[in-house]
Formats: sequence, structure tokens, C-alpha cells
Amino acid sequence: MPFHIGSGCLPATISNRRIYRIAWSDTPPEMSSWEKMKEFFCSTHQTEALECIWAICHPPAGTTREDVVNRFELLRTLAYAGWEESIHSGQHGENYFCILDEDSQEILSVTLDDAGNYTVNCQGYSETHRLTLDTAQGEEGTGHAEGASGTFRTSFLPATTAPQTPAEYDAVWSAWRRAAPAEESRGRAAVVQKMRACLNNGNAVLNVGESGLTTLPDCLPAHITTLVISDNNLTSLPALPPELRTLEVSGNQLTSLPVLPPGLLELSIFNNPLTHLPALPSGLCKLWIFGNQLTSLPVLPSGLQELSVSDNQLASLPALPSELCKLWAYNNQLTSLPALPSGLQELSVSDNQLASLPALPSELCKLWAYNNRLTSLPALPSGLKELIVSGNRLTSLPVLPSELKELMVSGNRLTRLPALPPGLRELSVYRNQLTRLPESITGLSSEATVNLEGNPLSERTLQALRDITSAPGYSGPRIRFD
Repeated sequence: MPFHIGSGCLPATISNRRIYRIAWSDTPPEMSSWEKMKEFFCSTHQTEALECIWAICHPPAGTTREDVVNRFELLRTLAYAGWEESIHSGQHGENYFCILDEDSQEILSVTLDDAGNYTVNCQGYSETHRLTLDTAQGEEGTGHAEGASGTFRTSFLPATTAPQTPAEYDAVWSAWRRAAPAEESRGRAAVVQKMRACLNNGNAVLNVGESGLTTLPDCLPAHITTLVISDNNLTSLPALPPELRTLEVSGNQLTSLPVLPPGLLELSIFNNPLTHLPALPSGLCKLWIFGNQLTSLPVLPSGLQELSVSDNQLASLPALPSELCKLWAYNNQLTSLPALPSGLQELSVSDNQLASLPALPSELCKLWAYNNRLTSLPALPSGLKELIVSGNRLTSLPVLPSELKELMVSGNRLTRLPALPPGLRELSVYRNQLTRLPESITGLSSEATVNLEGNPLSERTLQALRDITSAPGYSGPRIRFD
């Protein structure tokens, strides 16, 4: 006998014949369950309810018990009056959630355990997910149906259920938006609009930075090549789009990363509490990971051109790729450096514990190594333009390159300076032990600045400086010396 119900929507008639009209063998488990419960909801609520069922059957990485409660509670809210009692949300602390039919038979259930297992049962099929970060990277799980058994690779978005159409994407994104905390609802709504536009227009760039997000939806547009999610409050990431070339996730709260797409070229993840990195894609060209808590690095790709690992806790660096052009590794705990690539152009290793430097590449243009324990410098490349080595223990300098424009050697133990290149624009040598100066100092350009303060220069030298710099027609550098 049919059971008639209504709740402000058009009345619905539900019969056993209607509920069981679709067989398990012809329909995915969640859709088979949906066929048995969709008439619990009026037509205006069915789309939203189906989205919720999909999220229950395919839990996102990082799903919590509260998320499960919220999804079942949403179904209770959407259901006709009278049917909400057949939806048990576990809101009183139980770890068992279920939906029953009109005969109190289970249609769909979710069971949680203390080990972090999330088990979905529907229509004789059982699937277990691990509610950990590993889920996002693809973890072995187990699944079985009546008369069958086997294993499956589970992830936040299993390949067999990955969205293929805009409607399927929208179902996932809408469920994520509705699950937002109050303070995050506006940000999630804006992000969903951006993802819809990205998907509909075929845009390759998705920028959702500064959106106040604590999570991302379970699936991002698969076609995007650039993803910017900087300056949010993310603690984890879902699986990343396979075509991604540029990933910018700086200014979050990430402690680890998922598997990186094989074609990734640029990774920028500075200012996070990262403690380790996954394996790096072989084609990676730029890696910017300063401002984290890294104590070691993985093997670096052979084609890497830029590496920024400053403001970490590194005691050593791995072998450097031959293609590397720029290396920034200041403010770590380095006591030595590996051999430097021949094409290196910029080297920044200030604020470490270096007592010496390796041979410098001939292409080097900038060398920043202040606040270390250096007592001497190797031969300087002829094309060097910037030499910043203040705050060390240097007692002398090597021959200075003719192209040098900036020389900062304050706070050392220098007693004399070598001949100065005529093109030098800035010389800072305060707080050393200079007693005399090279004659070339007054031959520098009028655009140059020189700081000699804090040196024990003889009175004779000081007076000579006063006379020269105050003479009519003086066109030399600006010199500070007393």
C-alpha cells in the first residue's frame, strides 16, 4: 500500500515497487541507494540531496566526524516531514550514520572507527576510506560487493567517480560551499563562482588567493595549468590537477604536500610550516620554499634553474643541479656548501655558519654571504658586480673585479683594502681595523658613496681626506669618515 506524505512541496507517493525499480547490477552503489531515497525529497530539493549523497559516498580528504554529522543533518533538513526520522545523523555521539527505508531497512550507512576508517555501506557494497592526508595521495583500501571481492585505490576523488561534466563538478563544489563555517561562507561562494567560470570558459589559470579558506573542494578543474591559492589558512591540499605547471600556495599553514603533478614547472610555497617535501617532478625549473621548517631537501631535479630555500633549518644542501642559475639559502644552519654549478649567477648564503666558500663560478654576478664565519674569500669572478660579506672575520680581500659596483665589507677585521675598481658605486667598510686607504678611493665617481666610519684611521689620513673632499672643484665620491 502506498504511503502518502507532504511538507509544503507537492505531495509524493512512495511505493516499494517504485523504490526497488532499479537493480544493483545496472547502477553504481550510490545511485542505487539514491533511487530508493530520492522520493524522500521534493523535486526542488532533490539536486541538493543528491550532491550530499555523493559527498557521503566519496568523502573528501580531511573529512571529520563533524563533517559527516553535517551532511546527514542536511539530508534531514531537506527531507519531507516524517521522513527525517529515517535519517540518523549520529549527532548524539554515535559513530554510526544511516538512512532507512519505509520498512526500517538500511539503504545507506557510514561507520567511523577510532583508527580513522570511514566505511560506506550501500546496497550490499562496502568501501573503506582512510581519513588521513594519505587519502589525498592515493592509499590502498578494500571494497567488496555481494559475490565479489577485491581491492581499490581510494583517494579524495576516485578515478571511477571523478567529475566528467560541469554538472558533476558543480555538485561537489556546491556541497563544499554549503559545508562552510559561517565566517568562511562568503569566501567559499566566491571561489565556487571562480571555479565555475574557469570550467565554463576553459581558463587555464585559477586564482583563489586571499579568500579566507581553510579547505579546498575535493576536485579542482582538471584542465588548469596554473593554481594560485596563496594567503589562505589551508592545512592540507587535495590531489592536484594532472596538467598543473605552476603552483603558488605561499602564506598558508601547510605542513606537507600531496604528490606533485609530473609536469609541474614552478612551485612556490614559502611561509608555511612545511617540515618535508615530497619527491620533486623531474622537469621542475623553479622551487621557492623559503620561510618553512625544512631540515633537509629531496634530490633536486637536473633542470632546476632557481632554488630559494632561505629561512629554513637546513644544515646542508644536496648536490646542486648543473643548470642552476640562482641559489638563495640565507638564514639556515649551513656549515659548508656543495660544489657550485658553473653557470650560477646569484648566490645568497648570508646568516649561516660558513667558515669558507667553495670555488666561485665564472658566471657569478652577485655574492651575498654576510653574517657568517668567513676568514678569507676565494678568487672573485671577473664579472662579479655585488659583493656583500659584512659581519664575518675577514682580515684581507682578494683582488677586486673591474666590474664590481657594490662592496659591503663592514664588521670584519680588515687592516687594508686592495685597489678599488673605478666603477664602484657603493663602498661600506665601517667597523674594521683600517689604518690607511688606497689612493684609488678618491678617484671614484661623484655618484659613489663611501662609509669609513668606525676605523682607527691615523690623524694624517683623516686630515688628508678633509683637505681633498673640501677642496674647490672636488668631484670624487661622498665619503663619511668621522
